[in-house]
Amino acid sequence: MADIDGLTVIISGVGDGLGRETALVAAREGGNVVLGSRTESMLAKVADEADPTGARAAWRRTDITSESDCQALVDLAMERFGRVDALINVAALDQVRGGLDAAGDFSDWRKTFDVNVFGSFTMTRAALAPLRKRGGSVVFVSSQTQHAPRIRAEQMAYSASKGAITGGMRHLASEVGRDGIRVNEVAPGLMWGPTLEGYVKMASEKRNVDPDVVLGELTARMPLGRMATDGEVAEALVFFASPRAAGITGQTLLINAGEVVH
Repeated sequence: MADIDGLTVIISGVGDGLGRETALVAAREGGNVVLGSRTESMLAKVADEADPTGARAAWRRTDITSESDCQALVDLAMERFGRVDALINVAALDQVRGGLDAAGDFSDWRKTFDVNVFGSFTMTRAALAPLRKRGGSVVFVSSQTQHAPRIRAEQMAYSASKGAITGGMRHLASEVGRDGIRVNEVAPGLMWGPTLEGYVKMASEKRNVDPDVVLGELTARMPLGRMATDGEVAEALVFFASPRAAGITGQTLLINAGEVVH
């Protein structure tokens, strides 16, 4: 689908959901994948899944709030594969619940912004030098919640941080476009994967109802009658990273089974 044979893609935030799926799609399409996250065991597992030979997969423990860690991940890509063609920023923090009244002294908000905004742009800045050598792509993951919050979802800190990414993405697209670098983002709604599976199981047990009841409530406003999967969102991320998206920059693509239409 994406045609990235021989290209090198750095992926931050490789966990067992969207990050893993993105790595697998990129490897399937022929790319070299360079993986970063804070959990070494997960990185080793996903790298082995992506390419059991190890020839097209590399990883390094990376905290994206650390400038030196971000630079080291980019250096690893250059050492192993001699090029960086795309960066996909998946890493994110979403642990704060509540709206403005619950924000307190904003210390938890600051942690969210440190990862989602400053971390993502620190990782991006580290990748710009090799991207400028031959052009390429930067892809961010934002969120549908910044465009249309779900009732009582109360993810204000997360939503605000993702809104900041959107603003930065659009400005960065203008800043680096003449260098041949494209900058886009994917904004998923609810995604079916390990996180949502866990939530549906927990909610069904707590309410003593069938999991399909909970799932049906979540998907009631989705014209497709189901939510997009982590894997489907990953396909879009890798598409933006690929030459097939060569004429696209500064754009946001919502992937939400039609729940919100812009």
